Amino acid sequence: MEGDKKYGARADGCGVQSSAEKQMWRCIRYISGDIVTTTTTMTGEVLPKVPKVPKVPKVPKVPKVTLLSSDTIPGVGFGTGTKHRVKKQTDPKLGMETIDEDLVTVLVSALHSGFRHLDTAECYLTRVEIGEAIRRSGIPRSEVWITDKYDQGWKWKGVLLPSCTPSGPYESLHKSLRLMKVDYIDLFLIHGPYFCKETCNITVEEAWKQMERLLEEGLVRNIGVSNFDVPLLKRIFKICKHQPQVDQVEYHLYQQEHRVVEFCRQHKMLVEAYAPLTPMFSSKVGANRPAEPVIEELSEKYHVQPNQLLLRWVYQSGVLPITTSSNPERMKNTFKIFEFELEPDDFARLKNAGQQFKYRGYFDNAFDLDI
Repeated sequence: MEGDKKYGARADGCGVQSSAEKQMWRCIRYISGDIVTTTTTMTGEVLPKVPKVPKVPKVPKVPKVTLLSSDTIPGVGFGTGTKHRVKKQTDPKLGMETIDEDLVTVLVSALHSGFRHLDTAECYLTRVEIGEAIRRSGIPRSEVWITDKYDQGWKWKGVLLPSCTPSGPYESLHKSLRLMKVDYIDLFLIHGPYFCKETCNITVEEAWKQMERLLEEGLVRNIGVSNFDVPLLKRIFKICKHQPQVDQVEYHLYQQEHRVVEFCRQHKMLVEAYAPLTPMFSSKVGANRPAEPVIEELSEKYHVQPNQLLLRWVYQSGVLPITTSSNPERMKNTFKIFEFELEPDDFARLKNAGQQFKYRGYFDNAFDLDI
């Protein structure tokens, strides 16, 4: 072939090469990422080995939701804020920059199952695993949506805990990029409402200005908040140059957050749901709650598992669910939520049953500070 003559050899190694041509051909093959089975030239020169890119399995097509910014976000996310966070926080062998190989394995499985939306946060300590898993998966960074969050400090069992990054989200994001070894974050959120001198010593307005700076510098593609109620959202809207795209809150049958959801819809913000499967856990909500008979009946009607029914209800509410699992089969089964639709009457039955009992697993005292 003409192109092969230009470099003095074909891809199968046939032909005569000058030393310069051999070097050029070797570099071209290496840089282009060719997978080679023969690692020597005709003269016996050893070619550099190119690592094989993992074969990415075929996965279900996941619908995307369009943000006000016009960016599109995958319709379900995979979270790392449950037992993965607890392990990183409690295992003395693991630190912020130490890779938890078990979590990387889980995340690669999630990506190969079809997830293209990974959710982390500064206080989860799972940023480094997110970046490592994407690299090992063989999936291009551009095809994976990363949601990250700035830790502004917390109130835990009545005690105010300081922020991981007291100076604010600008520094937090730069730490994130370094840990993940990526150039940008798709969605960066302020994680919670606790802005006071005991936590971060900056105001929510000052924090938002830092978020806007990150957006304008191209280090994040979208900015938003998490666990913000309506009064706090209004404070942001009073001073913002760029409005929040997202509010991620606890949302499930027993915590339907009507005021937050309505406010976000009025302002074209997406609501994301963490803990969407809470009604399944009797250890949290107790036994024999009002929605249980309806969940059981409708799961049989639609031939789905209760978790699939609950995730579908959240998604059909116009709220994007963030879920998680360590089981590859359960990961794959998540995507069945896009294969059926609840009839209007069934959707309403679930909604009404959930409204008979209120349960908040997180931030039950979130807004009792002067923020």
